[in-house]
Amino acid sequence: MSAMMPLSSIASSVAVSGKESVWRYDAGDEEPLVIRAEPAVDGKRTESALMPGTIFSVREEKVEEDGILYLSLADGRGWVFDRKPGVGTMCERHGEHEANFWRYDAGDGQPLILRKAPRLDGERTDRALKPGEVFAVAREQEGPEGVTFLRLADGRGWAFDRKPGFGAMCERHGVSEVDKVPSPYWRYVAKDNMPIFVRKAPDIDAPRTQEHLQPGELFFVSEEQRGADGVLYLKLADGSGWLFDTKPGVGAMCKRHEAPVILHIYDVPSDPTALRINGMLRALGTGAFHAAVEVYGLEFSFGANHEGEGGTGVFTCPPKGCEGHTYRESLSMGHSAMTEDEARAMIGRMSKAWLAKDYDILRKNCCHFSDSCCEKLQVGNIPSWVRNLSGAGRALDDRRASFSEALAPVVADAKDMLAAVLARGKAARGSDPSEDWRHGDFTLGLVSAAAAAAEKAFQDLGSFVQWGRWLRPSTAPSGCPR
Repeated sequence: MSAMMPLSSIASSVAVSGKESVWRYDAGDEEPLVIRAEPAVDGKRTESALMPGTIFSVREEKVEEDGILYLSLADGRGWVFDRKPGVGTMCERHGEHEANFWRYDAGDGQPLILRKAPRLDGERTDRALKPGEVFAVAREQEGPEGVTFLRLADGRGWAFDRKPGFGAMCERHGVSEVDKVPSPYWRYVAKDNMPIFVRKAPDIDAPRTQEHLQPGELFFVSEEQRGADGVLYLKLADGSGWLFDTKPGVGAMCKRHEAPVILHIYDVPSDPTALRINGMLRALGTGAFHAAVEVYGLEFSFGANHEGEGGTGVFTCPPKGCEGHTYRESLSMGHSAMTEDEARAMIGRMSKAWLAKDYDILRKNCCHFSDSCCEKLQVGNIPSWVRNLSGAGRALDDRRASFSEALAPVVADAKDMLAAVLARGKAARGSDPSEDWRHGDFTLGLVSAAAAAAEKAFQDLGSFVQWGRWLRPSTAPSGCPR
């Protein structure tokens, strides 16, 4: 449940929340990226360009209906983009790879000699990884036979995640629990563009069924079984039979479709008293929360614009980095069957339907958006405790003639009320009164006021209980009437 910063973007775009972000350009082809004058891959080109490895600041991010994330350079030179259809990744958030750690352990106690190029038979360096060594990876590159090559961040060379005929060599290290949920979706990816026939048993040489998959086809797996030949066999959930991830002498046949959907949950209040109260409410299955959905590395949510300005209410920010709220926890919602292009396009469509002017703290807030987003990503609904409080508020509100009528006896002037709530929100986050209001101040002000009222009620209740004890003959203090 959140209010948002002013947006200058059009209704079909998604604006970024918060301060400037830092990105790095590296398309992997050593070619410069010409900056565009507008947020479009085919937009007019400027005379400026980013060289490979350039780190740059971004003041605005937005996803258009083509599903591409466009980045407005903070120095005003124009726009670039995070990916290009048919090419792949162009820019990535700087620092993301710092958390990309891997661990080498082939199980034989032998070191792994690093390669100078991403090839198993590539020239060897004079450096090696020791069994159990954890290392940072700056880049991952898919190779033949389903092997992922890993370029070490310290420049020592390349390692690889597996070796055909031998097995696993390196695995990701330090991945959080929400990222460890394996995807049940797989995709048939053989490069010969030939269909693959489903087997009757977990064996490449097992009898074939009449069922087959076409290249690129996605399928759901109910069981995975590692064979003695090192091949991972995949039991199709529809009961039609088995497939396999690789075929000796051919290479990769099927690849796991990784599209984790993560629900990030924040406390709306940030002052200590309100956080304690929200913690107690969380234990009871409710609370005042801001919710956002992460898919394919981007976090999306919904809020209101400054003074009801037009445009979309959908915005994006780095995962777990929404300003104005205090991060609490993340929940894995499972994996979406959508590709990145499909997911980006879906968010683009939602941005046209979820407008800032329609934001309602009880009926159409960030929790409702997150719930709808998860449904469209085909991972189900968000937990009820995330949205319980707004539901209860809506039920109470429906019994009143109008929300403004309920507030009329308390606040005569709506503008004064808005200013008072915003001032309380700014004070709750420790801001200077003269500073312009920020994303989340309105909701923070409401929750802060409610927390203060609750604390006073607890104090009043404590005083009442204390007086009740004094009224008992055995405990009443001297001078107190009996």
